[in-house]
Amino acid sequence: MKVRALVLMLLCFLCISGVWAAEADIRQALPSLSEAEYQQLLGGVIVDGSTIGGGSILPYVVPGTEAFKRATEAQKAEGGFSIAAVSYIPYGPKLKAMDAKTRQLAIFNKIRAISTQEGITYISWRAGNKPKVLIEKSSYMEDDKNLNKLLPDPIAATFPYSLQSFVYQRDSSFGGNRYLHTYTNTDEEIFVEIKNISSMRVLGIFTAVKSEQLTISMATYQMDDGLLLMALTTIEDRDPKVSVLGITVDLPSAFKRRITALQNWFVDQLATIEN
Repeated sequence: MKVRALVLMLLCFLCISGVWAAEADIRQALPSLSEAEYQQLLGGVIVDGSTIGGGSILPYVVPGTEAFKRATEAQKAEGGFSIAAVSYIPYGPKLKAMDAKTRQLAIFNKIRAISTQEGITYISWRAGNKPKVLIEKSSYMEDDKNLNKLLPDPIAATFPYSLQSFVYQRDSSFGGNRYLHTYTNTDEEIFVEIKNISSMRVLGIFTAVKSEQLTISMATYQMDDGLLLMALTTIEDRDPKVSVLGITVDLPSAFKRRITALQNWFVDQLATIEN
C-alpha cells in the first residue's frame, strides 16, 4: 500500500510539474495574454482577438516570429479587418521523443497534407448552429490555373525554409477557389500565408472577396513541451458585413469559424503521428 501511494504521489508530482512547465513556456512565448487566457490555452481552448472596434491581435502571436511581423502589419492597416487566434497543443509521446529538427519536418508534412481537409466541418449559423461540411474538395494544382491536373499531397524528405504551392479548394460557403500557399520557415516556426488568387463568391454570383483581398496565415511555434498554433485572417478594404439578395454575410464570424475548423483539423493531423 505504501509503495502504491508513493507511486501515485510521484505520478501526480510529474503531472503537476508538466503543467507548470507548459504554462511557463506559454507565458514566455505569449507575454501579453490575460490570466484567464493562459488557463484557457492550458485547457485546450482557442483564444482570439480582432482589430474590429480598435482591438489588438498582437497578444495572440509570438513576438519575433514571421507571424508577429504579419500581425503587426495587419494591426496598422487601415480599412478591412483582421482576426488572430492561438491554441496550445501538448506533444504526444512520439513527438516529445523526437529531436527538434525531426519534429519540425514531421509537423511540416502534416500541415501540408491538405487533402485531409476534405470533409472537415464548422458550426454553421445558417444551419442553426449545427455542424456543416466546410471543405468539399482540397488538392494541390500543377500551376495557378490548370484544374485538369490536380496533384497528391507532397511529402518532404528535408525541411525547407521557403516554398510556394498552388491549391484548389471548394467549400460550402464560397464555392471553388484557387489559392497561393507561401511558406516562410525557421527552425522554430512554420509560417504559411494563404492568399486567394480567384474571387470568392456567395451563391456563385456575388463577389464577397476579390482576388488577393483575403489572406489567411497559419503558423506553428515549437516549445519544449508543446506547440503553439497561430492563425491570422486579414480582409482588406471590405466592410465586415456584406448583403446580397436579402442574405447578410458576417465575414468576421465566417472566417473565425473557418480558423477554428482549420485549427481542429491540424490537432487531428498531429494525433495521427501518435498512432
